[in-house]
Amino acid sequence: MIKLIASDIDGTLIAEGTHEFPKELGDVIDRLKKQGIMFVAASGRQYKSMYRLFQDKAEDVIFVSGNGSYIRCRDYDIREYRMPKDILQRLVKEIRSMEQEGYCFMAESKDTAYVEVNSEEFKDLLVNGYHYEITPVKDILKECDDVLKISLYHKTNIQAAADKMIPQWQQELKVLRSGTNWVDFMPAGVDKGNAIASIQQVMGIKKEETVVFGDNNNDVGMFEQAKYSYAVESAPKEVIKQAAYIAKTPEKQGVIRLLQQLTDRLEQGMEI
Repeated sequence: MIKLIASDIDGTLIAEGTHEFPKELGDVIDRLKKQGIMFVAASGRQYKSMYRLFQDKAEDVIFVSGNGSYIRCRDYDIREYRMPKDILQRLVKEIRSMEQEGYCFMAESKDTAYVEVNSEEFKDLLVNGYHYEITPVKDILKECDDVLKISLYHKTNIQAAADKMIPQWQQELKVLRSGTNWVDFMPAGVDKGNAIASIQQVMGIKKEETVVFGDNNNDVGMFEQAKYSYAVESAPKEVIKQAAYIAKTPEKQGVIRLLQQLTDRLEQGMEI
Protein backbone atom coordinates (compact mmCIF):
# COMPACT_ATOMS: atom_id res chain seq x y z
CA MET A 1 0.00 0.00 0.00
CA ILE A 2 1.31 3.45 -0.92
CA LYS A 3 1.81 5.77 2.05
CA LEU A 4 4.07 8.53 0.70
CA ILE A 5 4.35 10.37 -2.63
CA ALA A 6 7.19 12.84 -3.22
CA SER A 7 7.80 15.06 -6.21
CA ASP A 8 10.30 17.60 -7.41
CA ILE A 9 8.76 20.90 -8.53
CA ASP A 10 10.60 22.71 -11.34
CA GLY A 11 10.77 20.68 -14.53
CA THR A 12 8.65 17.94 -12.97
CA LEU A 13 5.36 19.29 -11.60
CA ILE A 14 5.60 22.68 -13.30
CA ALA A 15 7.80 24.29 -15.95
CA GLU A 16 11.21 25.47 -14.76
CA GLY A 17 11.19 28.83 -12.95
CA THR A 18 7.41 29.36 -13.09
CA HIS A 19 5.04 29.87 -10.17
CA GLU A 20 1.59 28.73 -11.27
CA PHE A 21 0.02 26.10 -9.01
CA PRO A 22 -1.88 23.44 -10.99
CA LYS A 23 -5.49 23.24 -9.82
CA GLU A 24 -5.49 19.53 -10.59
CA LEU A 25 -2.66 19.03 -8.09
CA GLY A 26 -4.74 20.58 -5.33
CA ASP A 27 -7.51 18.07 -6.06
CA VAL A 28 -5.01 15.20 -5.95
CA ILE A 29 -3.59 16.35 -2.60
CA ASP A 30 -7.11 16.44 -1.14
CA ARG A 31 -7.80 12.92 -2.38
CA LEU A 32 -4.48 11.57 -1.11
CA LYS A 33 -5.16 13.07 2.31
CA LYS A 34 -8.45 11.18 2.51
CA GLN A 35 -6.52 7.99 1.73
CA GLY A 36 -4.01 8.73 4.50
CA ILE A 37 -1.18 9.27 2.00
CA MET A 38 1.38 12.02 2.63
CA PHE A 39 2.48 14.32 -0.18
CA VAL A 40 6.06 15.65 -0.08
CA ALA A 41 7.22 18.56 -2.23
CA ALA A 42 11.00 18.25 -2.68
CA SER A 43 12.88 21.07 -4.38
CA GLY A 44 16.00 23.14 -4.57
CA ARG A 45 13.72 26.11 -3.99
CA GLN A 46 13.46 28.21 -0.87
CA TYR A 47 10.88 27.03 1.69
CA LYS A 48 8.82 30.24 1.53
CA SER A 49 8.70 30.08 -2.27
CA MET A 50 7.40 26.52 -2.06
CA TYR A 51 4.85 27.41 0.64
CA ARG A 52 3.49 30.29 -1.45
CA LEU A 53 3.27 28.06 -4.53
CA PHE A 54 1.06 25.52 -2.74
CA GLN A 55 -1.18 28.24 -1.29
CA ASP A 56 -4.12 26.84 0.70
CA LYS A 57 -2.84 23.25 0.26
CA ALA A 58 0.46 24.02 2.02
CA GLU A 59 -0.79 22.76 5.40
CA ASP A 60 -1.26 19.30 3.88
CA VAL A 61 2.28 19.07 2.45
CA ILE A 62 5.69 18.18 3.87
CA PHE A 63 8.29 20.52 2.36
CA VAL A 64 11.83 19.42 1.55
CA SER A 65 13.51 22.68 0.51
CA GLY A 66 17.05 23.60 -0.43
CA ASN A 67 17.59 20.09 -1.87
CA GLY A 68 17.12 18.59 1.57
CA SER A 69 18.87 21.16 3.73
CA TYR A 70 15.58 22.20 5.39
CA ILE A 71 12.54 20.01 6.05
CA ARG A 72 9.34 21.49 7.45
CA CYS A 73 5.73 20.46 7.95
CA ARG A 74 3.17 23.04 9.06
CA ASP A 75 4.87 24.92 11.91
CA TYR A 76 7.34 22.18 12.77
CA ASP A 77 11.01 22.15 11.73
CA ILE A 78 11.93 18.52 11.06
CA ARG A 79 15.55 19.00 9.91
CA GLU A 80 17.93 21.92 9.28
CA TYR A 81 21.54 21.62 8.09
CA ARG A 82 23.82 24.68 8.14
CA MET A 83 26.90 25.20 6.00
CA PRO A 84 30.23 24.93 7.91
CA LYS A 85 31.67 28.44 8.20
CA ASP A 86 35.21 27.63 7.06
CA ILE A 87 33.96 25.92 3.91
CA LEU A 88 31.43 28.70 3.29
CA GLN A 89 34.18 31.32 3.33
CA ARG A 90 36.32 29.51 0.77
CA LEU A 91 33.38 28.74 -1.49
CA VAL A 92 31.97 32.28 -1.51
CA LYS A 93 35.38 33.79 -2.24
CA GLU A 94 35.81 31.50 -5.25
CA ILE A 95 32.32 32.23 -6.58
CA ARG A 96 32.84 35.98 -6.22
CA SER A 97 35.82 35.67 -8.57
CA MET A 98 33.47 34.27 -11.23
CA GLU A 99 31.01 37.17 -11.28
CA GLN A 100 32.74 38.89 -14.21
CA GLU A 101 31.93 35.78 -16.28
CA GLY A 102 28.20 36.29 -15.72
CA TYR A 103 27.74 34.07 -12.69
CA CYS A 104 25.47 35.11 -9.80
CA PHE A 105 24.82 33.40 -6.50
CA MET A 106 22.62 33.47 -3.44
CA ALA A 107 23.05 32.15 0.09
CA GLU A 108 19.87 30.53 1.34
CA SER A 109 18.67 30.33 4.94
CA LYS A 110 15.35 28.86 6.06
CA ASP A 111 13.77 32.34 6.09
CA THR A 112 15.35 34.24 3.19
CA ALA A 113 17.90 34.24 0.38
CA TYR A 114 20.86 36.60 0.86
CA VAL A 115 22.04 38.30 -2.32
CA GLU A 116 25.18 40.42 -2.76
CA VAL A 117 25.06 41.00 -6.50
CA ASN A 118 23.60 44.19 -7.96
CA SER A 119 22.16 42.44 -11.02
CA GLU A 120 18.54 43.52 -11.31
CA GLU A 121 17.90 40.70 -13.78
CA PHE A 122 18.99 38.11 -11.23
CA LYS A 123 16.94 39.70 -8.46
CA ASP A 124 13.92 39.86 -10.76
CA LEU A 125 14.30 36.15 -11.55
CA LEU A 126 14.36 35.28 -7.86
CA VAL A 127 11.49 37.55 -6.81
CA ASN A 128 9.16 37.38 -9.82
CA GLY A 129 10.20 34.04 -11.32
CA TYR A 130 10.66 31.82 -8.27
CA HIS A 131 8.77 34.10 -5.83
CA TYR A 132 11.69 34.05 -3.41
CA GLU A 133 12.02 36.29 -0.43
CA ILE A 134 15.44 37.94 -0.76
CA THR A 135 17.59 40.08 1.53
CA PRO A 136 20.26 42.27 -0.16
CA VAL A 137 23.51 42.33 1.84
CA LYS A 138 26.97 43.79 1.30
CA ASP A 139 28.90 40.80 2.58
CA ILE A 140 27.34 37.39 3.16
CA LEU A 141 30.39 36.21 5.09
CA LYS A 142 30.10 39.03 7.63
CA GLU A 143 26.34 39.42 7.89
CA CYS A 144 24.90 35.90 7.59
CA ASP A 145 25.47 33.04 10.04
CA ASP A 146 22.51 30.81 9.13
CA VAL A 147 23.36 29.72 5.57
CA LEU A 148 21.97 26.32 4.55
CA LYS A 149 22.86 26.32 0.86
CA ILE A 150 24.76 28.26 -1.79
CA SER A 151 23.21 28.36 -5.27
CA LEU A 152 25.29 29.38 -8.28
CA TYR A 153 23.44 30.67 -11.36
CA HIS A 154 24.33 31.30 -14.99
CA LYS A 155 21.82 32.16 -17.67
CA THR A 156 23.43 30.14 -20.47
CA ASN A 157 26.53 28.23 -19.34
CA ILE A 158 26.10 26.64 -15.92
CA GLN A 159 27.55 23.37 -17.23
CA ALA A 160 31.04 24.89 -17.36
CA ALA A 161 30.87 25.67 -13.65
CA ALA A 162 29.42 22.25 -12.90
CA ASP A 163 32.22 20.48 -14.74
CA LYS A 164 34.83 22.43 -12.78
CA MET A 165 33.31 22.78 -9.31
CA ILE A 166 31.53 19.48 -8.68
CA PRO A 167 34.78 17.43 -8.71
CA GLN A 168 36.57 20.20 -6.82
CA TRP A 169 34.09 20.44 -3.93
CA GLN A 170 32.43 17.03 -3.73
CA GLN A 171 34.77 15.79 -0.99
CA GLU A 172 33.63 18.55 1.36
CA LEU A 173 30.09 19.34 0.23
CA LYS A 174 27.13 17.85 -1.54
CA VAL A 175 27.26 19.50 -4.98
CA LEU A 176 24.59 18.97 -7.65
CA ARG A 177 23.21 20.37 -10.88
CA SER A 178 19.76 21.69 -10.00
CA GLY A 179 17.40 22.65 -12.79
CA THR A 180 18.64 24.15 -16.05
CA ASN A 181 20.70 27.06 -14.75
CA TRP A 182 21.90 26.18 -11.25
CA VAL A 183 24.58 24.38 -9.28
CA ASP A 184 23.74 23.88 -5.60
CA PHE A 185 26.22 23.46 -2.73
CA MET A 186 24.93 21.94 0.53
CA PRO A 187 26.53 20.48 3.67
CA ALA A 188 27.97 17.00 3.14
CA GLY A 189 25.32 14.28 3.36
CA VAL A 190 22.46 16.60 2.46
CA ASP A 191 20.25 15.69 -0.47
CA LYS A 192 16.61 14.98 -1.27
CA GLY A 193 17.12 11.25 -0.91
CA ASN A 194 18.36 11.54 2.66
CA ALA A 195 15.47 13.90 3.41
CA ILE A 196 12.96 11.35 2.13
CA ALA A 197 14.73 8.65 4.15
CA SER A 198 14.41 10.70 7.34
CA ILE A 199 10.69 11.23 6.71
CA GLN A 200 10.25 7.51 6.04
CA GLN A 201 12.06 6.67 9.27
CA VAL A 202 9.98 9.05 11.37
CA MET A 203 6.71 7.88 9.83
CA GLY A 204 7.55 4.17 9.63
CA ILE A 205 7.22 4.05 5.84
CA LYS A 206 9.04 1.56 3.59
CA LYS A 207 10.56 2.09 0.13
CA GLU A 208 7.91 -0.29 -1.20
CA GLU A 209 5.27 2.17 0.02
CA THR A 210 6.84 5.21 -1.65
CA VAL A 211 6.43 6.89 -5.06
CA VAL A 212 8.75 9.67 -6.26
CA PHE A 213 9.02 11.93 -9.32
CA GLY A 214 11.99 13.98 -10.56
CA ASP A 215 13.86 15.34 -13.55
CA ASN A 216 17.45 16.12 -12.59
CA ASN A 217 20.59 14.90 -10.83
CA ASN A 218 19.39 16.29 -7.50
CA ASP A 219 16.43 13.88 -7.67
CA VAL A 220 18.40 10.64 -8.08
CA GLY A 221 18.73 10.28 -4.31
CA MET A 222 14.93 10.17 -4.10
CA PHE A 223 14.78 7.43 -6.73
CA GLU A 224 16.92 5.26 -4.45
CA GLN A 225 14.37 5.63 -1.63
CA ALA A 226 11.35 4.42 -3.58
CA LYS A 227 10.21 1.29 -5.35
CA TYR A 228 8.17 3.43 -7.74
CA SER A 229 10.47 6.11 -9.20
CA TYR A 230 9.60 8.23 -12.23
CA ALA A 231 11.96 10.43 -14.26
CA VAL A 232 10.51 13.06 -16.59
CA GLU A 233 11.23 12.22 -20.23
CA SER A 234 13.17 15.48 -20.72
CA ALA A 235 15.62 14.56 -17.93
CA PRO A 236 19.30 13.84 -18.72
CA LYS A 237 19.91 10.28 -19.89
CA GLU A 238 21.92 9.41 -16.81
CA VAL A 239 18.97 10.46 -14.64
CA ILE A 240 16.42 8.48 -16.64
CA LYS A 241 18.57 5.36 -16.25
CA GLN A 242 18.27 5.63 -12.46
CA ALA A 243 14.45 5.64 -12.48
CA ALA A 244 12.11 2.68 -12.82
CA TYR A 245 9.58 4.53 -15.01
CA ILE A 246 9.25 7.58 -17.26
CA ALA A 247 6.73 10.44 -17.03
CA LYS A 248 5.86 13.08 -19.59
CA THR A 249 6.94 16.72 -19.19
CA PRO A 250 5.02 19.32 -17.14
CA GLU A 251 3.97 21.01 -20.39
CA LYS A 252 2.03 17.79 -21.08
CA GLN A 253 0.91 17.58 -17.43
CA GLY A 254 2.70 14.24 -17.26
CA VAL A 255 3.18 13.93 -13.50
CA ILE A 256 -0.21 15.48 -12.73
CA ARG A 257 -1.95 12.94 -14.94
CA LEU A 258 0.02 10.07 -13.40
CA LEU A 259 -0.94 11.29 -9.93
CA GLN A 260 -4.59 11.43 -10.98
CA GLN A 261 -4.42 7.87 -12.37
CA LEU A 262 -2.59 6.65 -9.27
CA THR A 263 -5.17 8.22 -6.98
CA ASP A 264 -7.99 6.66 -9.00
CA ARG A 265 -6.47 3.22 -8.54
CA LEU A 266 -5.80 3.67 -4.85
CA GLU A 267 -9.38 4.83 -4.23
CA GLN A 268 -10.57 1.66 -5.96
CA GLY A 269 -8.33 -0.50 -3.79
CA MET A 270 -6.14 -1.46 -6.73
CA GLU A 271 -2.36 -1.80 -6.98
CA ILE A 272 -0.47 0.88 -8.96
